[in-house]
Amino acid sequence: MDRGFFISGVAGDMTAHKLNTIAHNLANVNTTGYMLDRTAFSTMMANIAGTQTDPSKLPASYMTMDHQFISADKGILHQTGNDLDFAIRGDGYFQVLATGKNGEEKTAYTRAGNFHLDADGTLVTESNFPVLDDSGNPVILPRGRVSGNQDGEIRVDNVLVAKLGLYEIKSMADVKKISGTLLETADTNVTEAGDGITMHQGMLEGSNVNAVLMMVEMMQNTRSNQSMMKVLEQYNQQESQITEKVGRVPG
Repeated sequence: MDRGFFISGVAGDMTAHKLNTIAHNLANVNTTGYMLDRTAFSTMMANIAGTQTDPSKLPASYMTMDHQFISADKGILHQTGNDLDFAIRGDGYFQVLATGKNGEEKTAYTRAGNFHLDADGTLVTESNFPVLDDSGNPVILPRGRVSGNQDGEIRVDNVLVAKLGLYEIKSMADVKKISGTLLETADTNVTEAGDGITMHQGMLEGSNVNAVLMMVEMMQNTRSNQSMMKVLEQYNQQESQITEKVGRVPG
């Protein structure tokens, strides 16, 4: 009975967590450069030490949440015509200087190229984090007509002033989200972008969330969660009956 409670409870918690993840993805379906969150699960064994003579003590397998991972699928590129909008074709990322919750600065990576200039002329992200050049310094642009080429070079009035840092991430398994569209990983997991990665001005990459598939997954997981809650309710009713009847002396 206790094992049934435990396994059903884990399954219910698992589906509830996945529903939260799906809801978060759907909330960002229109967020520029957003990368889909996924939940991974693994199979566990309950009562590993059970004997073969007592069926109630035989091992029982169940699913449990393992970890979150980020989908590296690409979103659709669309034209904006904005001189400070940039998109990347290929497995590349812009490098930015993000500020953590405790005020610490850290290097982060993003595919969201909806940049703008702050009051000092620094090129910043939507969250006002400085965009870094290929030397790791903030990009500062003078007033004038901005143009960019596929190599990440930025010109103002046809004068070269900076080259954006474009990088590849070796393994997405070692990446975590700082917030929204910002990713964090170790320096050893990053390398400079190769020849197949290009930057394009006046374009943005949309979210890689497929709203239709997310809705289907949400309905499936909602049904699964409801089923687990019904199982728990049945176990609770059985335990109540056992508590009331077992040990009672008739008479």
